[in-house]
Amino acid sequence: MNDKLLIIIAVFALILLGIFVIPVFNRHSFDRLPFEQQVRVLMKQAKGLNYFKNVSYGTKGTLIYVKNKRKILMFHWVLIDGKMLCTDNNPLSNWDYPEEKPSLTDDEVQLVHSQLDLYNKKQTVKFYLQDN
Repeated sequence: MNDKLLIIIAVFALILLGIFVIPVFNRHSFDRLPFEQQVRVLMKQAKGLNYFKNVSYGTKGTLIYVKNKRKILMFHWVLIDGKMLCTDNNPLSNWDYPEEKPSLTDDEVQLVHSQLDLYNKKQTVKFYLQDN
C-alpha cells in the first residue's frame, strides 16, 4: 500500500513540476538570451504563416511579428493609458529580419495591418501604431 502511495506522490510531483516549474525556468532562460537569439528561437516556434509574440518588460516591450517563419518585424512599444503604443518611426518601412532589411510591399503592409487587427481582437491590451 505504501508503494502505491509513493508512486502517486511521485507522479503528482512530476505533473506539478511540468505545469509550473519548467515553464518559469524556460521563460527565465529565454529572457537571458541576447535579443538576436530570441528572434531566432521565435522563428522556430512560429506556428502558421503569421505569428505574434509579445516580449514584455513591464511598461515597455516588443511585439514581434513573424511571417512565413522567415521574415520578422519588431514593434517596440510603451504602455500608455492601458494601450501598447508603438514607439518606432515608420515601423512598416523595412523588415527587421533578414539582415538585408528588404522593404515591405504594399500588399505586405496591408497584410500586417489586417494581422494586427486580428491580434488586437484576441488581446485585452490593444496594440496601436502611431499615426504619422
